Amino acid sequence: MKKAKANGTVVEEVGVGRLDRIARGGNHQGVAANVAPYTYWDLADLITRAKAQTKSPVIAVADGITDPHNLGAIIRTAEAFGAQGVVIPQRRAASVTSTVMKVAAGALENFPVARVVNLSRALGSLKEAGFWIYGTSSAASKPIYSNKFSGAIALVVGSEGEGLSLMRSKSCDFLLSIPLTGKTPSLNASAAAAIAFYEIYRQLKHNFIK
Repeated sequence: MKKAKANGTVVEEVGVGRLDRIARGGNHQGVAANVAPYTYWDLADLITRAKAQTKSPVIAVADGITDPHNLGAIIRTAEAFGAQGVVIPQRRAASVTSTVMKVAAGALENFPVARVVNLSRALGSLKEAGFWIYGTSSAASKPIYSNKFSGAIALVVGSEGEGLSLMRSKSCDFLLSIPLTGKTPSLNASAAAAIAFYEIYRQLKHNFIK
């Protein structure tokens, strides 16, 4: 509270009832904040920033992720494993909301998100900027660990129910699968993204390429 006040934040102590009304029934855990809406990045600026940070930038592309919890988890994982940003579509997908911010657990403070009208066009812009486009798909024959990652990478994560759309699959340079040995047929979108981000991180940062 002292730090918040020192930074010019107006702090007000209220009862639980008031917090419940402010949070509209959400799990506020005793704290709520009134903040400005999230400011999205322009895709071109995100690409420029990513390429300036590293020779092997990684950008996540969320293809129709509708659950804000999944989007928040993907953002959190992407930032944790050193990715440079996330691209999301403007329509029929989750946007950056208070739920996404909460699940991201602070990752959005230093992690850019670009929101685009046309995701296929955005993938085209990434290709023009020198990015290899990878998509995760359970139907892909090539397991993710056998791929040699290098250069600029865009990882497309499919939606919760349908996975990668046919149009998005055609936009990818490579389709990779995450091999499963149990009876569970597939993984949650954010869990699959976490595995993919780690494998990319493992190869790019530690050169454990097989």
